[in-house]
Amino acid sequence: METLYQRIFECSPDALLVVDPTGCITLANAHAETLFGYDRSELVGKPIEVLVPPRFARHHTGHRAGFNAQAHSRPMGAAVELSALRKDGSEFPVDIMLSPMFMKGHPLTLCVVRDITERKAAADKLRQQAEELQKLHSTLKELASHDSLTGLLNRRAFHELATQMLRSAHRRKEPVALIMLDLDHFKQVNDRYGHLEGDHVLKMVAEALKATARENDIVARHGGEEFVMAILGIDEAESLVAAERVHTAIAAITDTKCRITASLGVAAFTPELQKRDVSQILEEMLCQADKALYAAKNNGRNQVCHFNTLKADAPV
Repeated sequence: METLYQRIFECSPDALLVVDPTGCITLANAHAETLFGYDRSELVGKPIEVLVPPRFARHHTGHRAGFNAQAHSRPMGAAVELSALRKDGSEFPVDIMLSPMFMKGHPLTLCVVRDITERKAAADKLRQQAEELQKLHSTLKELASHDSLTGLLNRRAFHELATQMLRSAHRRKEPVALIMLDLDHFKQVNDRYGHLEGDHVLKMVAEALKATARENDIVARHGGEEFVMAILGIDEAESLVAAERVHTAIAAITDTKCRITASLGVAAFTPELQKRDVSQILEEMLCQADKALYAAKNNGRNQVCHFNTLKADAPV
């Protein structure tokens, strides 16, 4: 008469296999037949590796020998990802529980095999959704900090990063230069050639600025046709050289319907002379660079002007 334990074994919702120390299957239940596509008569007496994908079979033999040497229960939910092989050659993901046991003094291993195809598909879908959300987050972060037309930093991001640069400069006692530039007669470009050409000019200027900037320089579109650059570790003389380099790069732009020139204003920060909050210093530097920029425009445009020159020229 069929025992209760035999009935439980046979009716389990998971595939159950009993394996001897040589790796041969000695028992299989009905769900094992359904899951693997074999009749149990085809499974009994066969090595368990018949249910393991060929690329894993050799390693599985070694793992089985190690398990037999130190038999212990292995619960479901192990981190390692496992695959099983059906009779038709198809593979599917599984979770496996191993439990050592003795029958009439002989060691055996109970293998509980669960098909996790749906669970894995759901986990893969969740992971894909998480990756998509992360990409979306990165895209939104990029859009929040960059100008959509030129790809440069926007005004808000520039202020944040320039403030960090000033803090670092103050701590390391390094100078910082600020270069502000405005395209000369840019309104005429839009009026004469249209806004598409105006956008093209802005993009070309942005590319020239990126090509001129060093890796750690902060370059941004500050608004309209106005751009700004913060440079760490250069003194007044070097800042003028850097500004002239930018000035020359813009003048060298040829892929536009009209010649492009710019007026540039330069301001400098010397840490040992400044004791105030860096956010105040940044605003003052922007103000100084802006004054130098408009001095360049008032002097005929298409040139570089340093704020310190304005101070030197001021009446006593």
